[in-house]
Amino acid sequence: MKKSLLTLILAIAFAAPVFAVEKGSMEIVPKVGYVIEPVMVAYKDAGEKYGYKQEATFSLGADFYYYVMNNLGAGVGVNYVFDSKFNDGWNKRDSMGATNIYVAVKPVFELQENKFIDKIYFLGQLGYGMTRYDNSGYYGSKKYNENGLYWAIGAGVEKSNIIVELVYSVNYFKIGDWNGSYTNRRTAINAGYKFSI
Repeated sequence: MKKSLLTLILAIAFAAPVFAVEKGSMEIVPKVGYVIEPVMVAYKDAGEKYGYKQEATFSLGADFYYYVMNNLGAGVGVNYVFDSKFNDGWNKRDSMGATNIYVAVKPVFELQENKFIDKIYFLGQLGYGMTRYDNSGYYGSKKYNENGLYWAIGAGVEKSNIIVELVYSVNYFKIGDWNGSYTNRRTAINAGYKFSI
């Protein structure tokens, strides 16, 4: 999945002519997302790795960008991923979600004389993820999580201030006193509206 996303990003980058998004511009972008089949990956001490799929879910988020130079925005953002239950392979009564706070970069490429798309852009996010793991359906109480790193990469398109983007993200965390470490990997399709300020 990562290789195909990277290939798509590079193909768009080389095909798009670059025009200036003015330095000093600012924008706020609220968005809603559909998370396609998240996966929790468990890394055990013996070097073994296991993946456990979850049900699809939704997310809400918002980004703020300031253009530090033409075509390059830097900013901050937050997103809330709603909890979703596990599918077969893990306890189906358990659920997982996350809240992520991050810094972000957004290089923008404006398309000349394109009827369908005004701009394309790439996203890079790095921050702190607060993972929620609820196993109260099985144990009767939630287990404490040790939160950790969050990162994401993606690409998007803009038409008349409406944005649509594809984002791949990873949260790192631990669950209570259980051995090993965990990640929650998600691919999301986001849609939103850009407000210039």
